[in-house]
Amino acid sequence: MSDTGTLGRRGAKASLGAKAALVATAALASLCALTAPLAGQSRSGEPPRNPNAESGTTVYEGVSILDGTGAPLMPDMSIVVRDGRIAAVARTDELSFERWREAEIEDARGLFVIPGLIESHTHLATRADRAAAEFELNRFIHGGVTTVRDMAGDVRALAELQRAALVGEIPAPDIHYAALVAGESFFVDPRTRASSMGEVPGHVPWLQIVDDETDLTETIALARGTWATGLKTYASIEGPLLARIAAEARRQGIPVWSHTHVGPALPMDVARAGVASMSHVCSLASAAIPDEVVAEALAGRRSGRVDVDLDDPRIDAVLEEMKRHGTVLDATLKVGFFREEMMAARDSLATPPARTPDVPEGPDAPPPDPRRRGVRAACSAEESVELTRRAHAAGVLISTGTDAPPAPGAEWPALHDELAYLHDRVGMPMEDVIQAATRNGALALALEEEIGTVEAGKYANLVFLEEDPTAGVENLRSVRFTLKRGHRFDRDEFELGAQPDRRP
Repeated sequence: MSDTGTLGRRGAKASLGAKAALVATAALASLCALTAPLAGQSRSGEPPRNPNAESGTTVYEGVSILDGTGAPLMPDMSIVVRDGRIAAVARTDELSFERWREAEIEDARGLFVIPGLIESHTHLATRADRAAAEFELNRFIHGGVTTVRDMAGDVRALAELQRAALVGEIPAPDIHYAALVAGESFFVDPRTRASSMGEVPGHVPWLQIVDDETDLTETIALARGTWATGLKTYASIEGPLLARIAAEARRQGIPVWSHTHVGPALPMDVARAGVASMSHVCSLASAAIPDEVVAEALAGRRSGRVDVDLDDPRIDAVLEEMKRHGTVLDATLKVGFFREEMMAARDSLATPPARTPDVPEGPDAPPPDPRRRGVRAACSAEESVELTRRAHAAGVLISTGTDAPPAPGAEWPALHDELAYLHDRVGMPMEDVIQAATRNGALALALEEEIGTVEAGKYANLVFLEEDPTAGVENLRSVRFTLKRGHRFDRDEFELGAQPDRRP
């Protein structure tokens, strides 16, 4: 077993200072969990007054708006932005300019406006690297992305990036991140050590071991104390425990963002738990794993990928359950294609790297890898497209996460690749693609009252485009400028720069 696994077993022997701090934090967090208004943690409300925020009032006159609510494109509209929020949206000939006499008027005729885009699955700090993160954040904000959801990493670094983005120290979208819980066996994964450097994986508030004996009130309160927007359930969790986690998280007012398959819990277990979002569409196929194969995996006799029948009605049953709960599918098509491209590139080398030998079966087989959640359904990138098409047809809400980087030197964030997959391959209409990248992302974050649509009272997170967004997915790259909380980022001022070398 790796050193990380050894550390995981030595959680009780962490440094005295770290242990004392954890105990103190737990006590305070538990008290807060029991006494505070549980749904009232201010993750999305008014932040401390930002001295660098855009002040005053600006009227963007004469635009065409696709507001993300499902309404059709509305021509000749005007948007009033005041102190970082949308103060009014009205037809230009009906807007009372007398009411906004102090406003600066910007003639935006000929431009199209959509809500700020939301990247619902990225990783900025698996290993803390401020320069690399800022490089990606700059590309995000100048590419129309006003909000990102980081799906687990080192929250010590993420909290600092979140603060710097909020107060305008760096060009960046707003950052929301997860605290993660998983079964103990997951914490042999080396990424957990990278995300908790200096401490013990599984024994820090942002990466916690859970089992049937865990005090979930305390665990989730600790997670909230990291200022996480959501709680991610990752792996090695039984279905009944997952249901208890989701129920306690709801009580404490924090959404649960789950992998679609957190084995032993299968997709139906996750959907029935009523989580806010389920990540990775390929894992829907795990609902079709034969019962006898699941039993072998639970007994420790089998692991790895298995072929399944993608026409199995159990997949449709999961989709129906997701629709019933309003669970958002974070499809992450991009990562499937990215992995296949990497494999093809590796195989095309003159001297390809040696492949791992075939794993023997029977009594000579090695023990299952606990990180791999027992067994998983085999699923290609094209099959993930078909599953996404099926989910969309079933009425499941889809968001736009990537879980993968753009091509080296790309001028646009990987989110634009995800949008193209949804339109060009899945066949979603542009109006639905834009809703996926805006309103549905906000629903997954539980921030739909603050962002995701162009409506009065919400943050002025807006993308101004030169081309009609309903006419084709490529038009989403015609960005003139982006507003985040009213602050303007002009596309023609964007410089990609040299990508920083990753820290060793």
